[in-house]
Amino acid sequence: MSNPLGDTTRHRLTDAAAARLAAAGFEVVRPDTRAEPPAIAVRKGAESGDATSFSGARAGNAVGDEPFGVEPLTVDDVTPTTVVSRLGHAIERDRRALFVVASDEIAESVRSVLEDPPLILDERDGRRTFYAGPDRIPVDTTALRVDTGGYACVRVDDVDGIRSDPTFRWRETDTPVGPVSAVSGVDAAAVDADGAPAVPRLVCEAGERVIAVLAGVESLRTPPAAAFPYFYRRDPSDKRFRVRRGDDGTVVESVGGFAAMHAAGFVPIPMPLVPEHVLATGSCPADESNAGSPRVESRWDLLVVGDGNDGPGPNAN
Repeated sequence: MSNPLGDTTRHRLTDAAAARLAAAGFEVVRPDTRAEPPAIAVRKGAESGDATSFSGARAGNAVGDEPFGVEPLTVDDVTPTTVVSRLGHAIERDRRALFVVASDEIAESVRSVLEDPPLILDERDGRRTFYAGPDRIPVDTTALRVDTGGYACVRVDDVDGIRSDPTFRWRETDTPVGPVSAVSGVDAAAVDADGAPAVPRLVCEAGERVIAVLAGVESLRTPPAAAFPYFYRRDPSDKRFRVRRGDDGTVVESVGGFAAMHAAGFVPIPMPLVPEHVLATGSCPADESNAGSPRVESRWDLLVVGDGNDGPGPNAN
């Protein structure tokens, strides 16, 4: 359900940004569809090499005639999922995303997702830690005696002994060496000249417990069910949710709905937000200093418009 207060703030932020863009020589249109941002701005008479930057940080890298997609963000909107998805939407349409916020504090939250390191939680020695995303992980069940398909899940009691939603973390590492779960086409057993895995291990942790280990981020593409403790599926014949063991497909729980599955202690394992998977990487060359994540510094800008009133506020950049 839409939040009326949030909608009002977004409208005010959009109006303030539109006024600023019009004053800077842009033609601003308001698409009549929720499939597009609330405003799109194209610079009038733009020439190659021209660039407008509201934050001052990326003007030299911007494409001059590239339009802006105006993306107003309330404090509740600033999540990795929302920021990355809106940036991806702009990149797919050959635009720059102009994130518009009401305070410097919110702006810093946006920058924390988009900068140093961009779009990931952390990066050390070329190995990344990812944000958890909203999507589920589909699993391949063809190797099991019952090929049902489904989505990876974990029993909460198995994680920390209590019935609470665990915090999931996905990270790349160089251990363990040797075969791990992988999809077709990924050589999980290959090692480099130093004896480290040629394909980084992708580890999923919940609390202090390792839940799954895959051969790289490419193995997120329908990994084998055996990589996870459990998987679930809604049976189309009787509409019940059945939770099965990942290793052999044995049913361990049958419930009438998703809420009942959660009450029984089972929660889906979230798909990590892998930048090169969620962005149109053809428009964003890989950043060799950031383990292959796409470079995005020239694809977004940030505007602070004070308290979200109809005009640019005293904190506007």
